[in-house]
Amino acid sequence: MEKQIFALLQQMNDKLDNLEGTLKEHGGILKEHSGILKEYSGILKEHSETLKEHSRILSALRTGQEFQKAEFSEMKLQNAKEFGEIKEHFKNQEDSIEILKDETWNNKKNILRVQKTMGIT
Repeated sequence: MEKQIFALLQQMNDKLDNLEGTLKEHGGILKEHSGILKEYSGILKEHSETLKEHSRILSALRTGQEFQKAEFSEMKLQNAKEFGEIKEHFKNQEDSIEILKDETWNNKKNILRVQKTMGIT
């Protein structure tokens, strides 16, 4: 009976040794996975910082774009105002030219009348 007990104890001891080996193996795998997880965690932190930086850059670009749009709108308004002023100036010039044309024609008629009266023509 003692032999059977010792045999059973020996079997249990062998199983415990096997389990201990398996546990050590799993512990090694766990350490390896833990290292990989730390590596990925570092990569994730880098990506997070990169995304934050890109977000800041994008925000700055949007702000700059909005500023450019506002500036462009202001320039369009200024150009429209200046164009209206130039148009008005040309209209005044056209009116002045028309008046000068009429006056010149009337002066020519008067000169011809005076020349006829004096008998010069």
